[in-house]
Amino acid sequence: VVEALQSGKSGRELNKVNPTNGMQNFINENTELFEYAKAYNYQELCSIYIEKDQLLDDKKQDEDDVNKKGSKRDNLIKHLFKIQNAVYLYQNEKYNEFLRTTDYINKLISIEQKKILKQNITILVDVGNKTIEEIINDANEKEICLIDDNLERFKTEKKYIYNRIKDVEFSEFQYLYKYLEGFTPFTTQHKTKGAEFDNVLVVLDNGGWNHYNFERLFTKEGSASVLERTQKLFYVCCTRAKENLVIFYHSPSSQVIAVVKELFGESNVIDLDNQ
Repeated sequence: VVEALQSGKSGRELNKVNPTNGMQNFINENTELFEYAKAYNYQELCSIYIEKDQLLDDKKQDEDDVNKKGSKRDNLIKHLFKIQNAVYLYQNEKYNEFLRTTDYINKLISIEQKKILKQNITILVDVGNKTIEEIINDANEKEICLIDDNLERFKTEKKYIYNRIKDVEFSEFQYLYKYLEGFTPFTTQHKTKGAEFDNVLVVLDNGGWNHYNFERLFTKEGSASVLERTQKLFYVCCTRAKENLVIFYHSPSSQVIAVVKELFGESNVIDLDNQ
């Protein structure tokens, strides 16, 4: 951006390097992180790339589903899953699996050793406000999940990413674990193509997206590419239902309500605020 300004560029050429509105909002809300990124080696920072599949790949539809082969999860996420999976196995009294899949090297011979293990697991269950890095270190010290070469390599090669994640509370990851392992009835709009459910509740919420717009889905206004993506997404969501489909839209405009009544029938459109 600085180079573009110094060269006298403006308009379309300057827009190519200027932050988008979404990027600028993120920068404004994370000034300390932005300063850290600016101080980072530019070539190293450019070489770091994380796509969403490295975080959300291999989601189960329910807890009995089988993990897919070829998961794209990165080594940090895999390590966190190993920690939380050990906790899950122990809590569900699957002790043989627990011993096979963790780094707990002590043999559970004495009652005292079993008590120590229970205490160690409790530390990883009731995490309070502990950060991801603190839990990684706790699991390593308690021999539940040792820090291996893969994690060390991730910390070295993707230092910027690790430094962003390490201070996140581990409880946030626990929610992610429950979601990806199928312990909740919820799923996102992605990774559901081909899946079917008896009952489906679709929640339309743009959040911070700029690739989709549910208001324009019904009003047919705005960018053609955004409208097309949103239509495809809405189709995938609605066609997951085998029996009952409910669509929730918070505070729709009168224009949206009019279109929805035409699409689904006036009797099928319910104002929850007046129920």
